[in-house]
Amino acid sequence: MHRLNGVGLAAFDRHTSTTQSFAALSSTLTQNQVSHLQNQLSSFRSALSTFAANHREDILSDPSFRHRFTQMCSSIGVDPLAGPRKGGFWAELLPGLGDWQYELGVQIVDVCVSTRERNGGMIELSELVRLVRKLRGAGQITEDDIIRSVKTLQPLGAGYQIITLTDGRKMVRSVQKELDEDQTVILALSRAPGRYGRLTEEDLVREKGWTRERARGALENMLIRDGLCWVDEQDELYDRVYWVTSAMKWD
Repeated sequence: MHRLNGVGLAAFDRHTSTTQSFAALSSTLTQNQVSHLQNQLSSFRSALSTFAANHREDILSDPSFRHRFTQMCSSIGVDPLAGPRKGGFWAELLPGLGDWQYELGVQIVDVCVSTRERNGGMIELSELVRLVRKLRGAGQITEDDIIRSVKTLQPLGAGYQIITLTDGRKMVRSVQKELDEDQTVILALSRAPGRYGRLTEEDLVREKGWTRERARGALENMLIRDGLCWVDEQDELYDRVYWVTSAMKWD
């Protein structure tokens, strides 16, 4: 019995020794991998630094070049427009780009807030681009720039978000409200050629196959609850015509 115990203890000691050896080997391999990764990141950082220094002005001033640059960064899983907390590395490589992005964000907020009274906090992306360009006075921006900047505004908790309508058009929401499916359909239909935001219950019944009750309820919700449209009760043909303010053309 004693002999068997001795064999068992010896086997246990060998097992423990083997386990410790594997642990040491694993630790060595991990350290080597980390060291190799650090060397790769150092080379990567150096290459990006050189590229950013050589093309900084192009990134800031040329929308097409900026778009290709951000696409390249996205393909390797980094965000060149991240804020200081997430992108101090980028702030170092691209001095001025962060300030440019924050300035654009402030201008987007300015336009959204100043137009909220007439559009209820829903503005078409192309209209937002036009008004921001007018506000900036110099330098070109694209829809891609606006989309990226709106994403940086989301942590503010003010409701800033890109909304894609059923017809594929994009809108920017600057209020904390969710659109239901009926409202999304109405917003898309109000932008049909020649409508300029004008809709009636009959339009929804005829073109979408809705019941009159559904059409009236959706339009009244947008009018009273959400403030996304106006109503005209003096139309020559219909008792009640709704004007979706975010689809109307403004100078």
